[in-house]
Amino acid sequence: MKKLLRRLVLLGAIAGGIYAVRSYLRGGPAATGSVQLVFDDGSTRSLASNTAEGREFVDIARRIVEIGL
Repeated sequence: MKKLLRRLVLLGAIAGGIYAVRSYLRGGPAATGSVQLVFDDGSTRSLASNTAEGREFVDIARRIVEIGL
């Protein structure tokens, strides 16, 4: 049983490595903008425009800059 588990873990690690290398070589679009949210307690969260969450906030931030607030 332990031998099977070790083989499965090794197989998963190899598959993950292959996936990571393939994703890296394929490349993705670089983020063209980012937003940094600062909360009342002082904590921050940065979001890049190439993420689903970030796209919405970056669009809002661009609109605010365009109207000059």
